Amino acid sequence: MSKLLATGFEPFDGYSVNPSDELVKTINGRKIAGYDIVGATLPLDYKTALDEIEELLAAHTPQVILCFGQASRASISIERIAINALGTKRADNYGNTPETDVIDTDAPAAYYANIDPHRLVKALKGEGIPAYASYHAGTYGCNWLLFNILHRIATGKIHGRATFIHLLPLPSQALEKDKMDLATMPLENAVRAIEIVIQALGSAEET
Repeated sequence: MSKLLATGFEPFDGYSVNPSDELVKTINGRKIAGYDIVGATLPLDYKTALDEIEELLAAHTPQVILCFGQASRASISIERIAINALGTKRADNYGNTPETDVIDTDAPAAYYANIDPHRLVKALKGEGIPAYASYHAGTYGCNWLLFNILHRIATGKIHGRATFIHLLPLPSQALEKDKMDLATMPLENAVRAIEIVIQALGSAEET
């Protein structure tokens, strides 16, 4: 059976939870649409997260890599592009601030994700779940992770398909910071959305 690696990030930005962390813990060990799901939470740490993802890739050799994170957006967003840029003013959870705004000086300016988001967006919208294809994953940990994974695929270090999916915050996070205008999605809805995405991947051709 094919392996699918699902990664999330630990809580950040002062929150006590992260929907991506809760999601990957929920789907870890499940079998969905012919995939054995391996769920893992990464630290938001520029110094150690890549070592952890390397260990996961070596241990499981997944055919598909879905990375998840949190964004204050009103819908689920599936990333199309990762750029070779990183903000230098925002530290990670461990106080590390990048010394340069270029992720890899030997890599191109950007990579297209080799999973086309449009088919997945169509599947989600067909099930009544708002979603869209995003063309900018930011310049923080989410874009940084996706770029590094796509670079490894492009250079032949690993094989498979990969993209990044931004989830909405959980309702508890709006309550935690008393931000009643924050768009949220309950965890069970996010899990259902990702089940739909993985089912759509099962018949999707590589792009």
